[in-house]
Amino acid sequence: MSSTAPKAVAVITATARADQRRRTRIQAISVSRRQLGLDEDTYRAMLVRLTGKRSIKDMTEPEHKTVLDHLRQAGAVHPLRQDREARLRRPRPDAVRADMMGKVHALLDELGRATGQPHTLTYADAVCKRNRWASCADLCTPDHLHALVGALSRTLRAKAGKAAA
Repeated sequence: MSSTAPKAVAVITATARADQRRRTRIQAISVSRRQLGLDEDTYRAMLVRLTGKRSIKDMTEPEHKTVLDHLRQAGAVHPLRQDREARLRRPRPDAVRADMMGKVHALLDELGRATGQPHTLTYADAVCKRNRWASCADLCTPDHLHALVGALSRTLRAKAGKAAA
């Protein structure tokens, strides 16, 4: 009896995972439909044309994928990717700060070459937070950006001096 108990748990777990994936696909189709602004009649006609079925609940996994691919080709964005892209996107600096941000990027590249470890804007953000100039380099005032360039320059000199010695 004990040898069959783990198999039963594994079957239940696999079934629960499959059900969750199905619900996720159905939600993704619904979100994509709302993003594209499809009315009920147009949406149902599209489902019938693509799969021969009027309801996404009656469809199989390959049919769900077909519908999702069609909606994405029409311009819908995957909800999780949309959130991730929004988190990763940084604001474009205005004309006043663009030159200084260019210097920040150049200094971070030089720091990466000098130390052999990548230095990204996350490093510059940490410097800004530590000095209480702003929560990230993108939000610094021009004066604070000037101070950030100075701090990165001093760090570069110190790291390059250690690497040369």
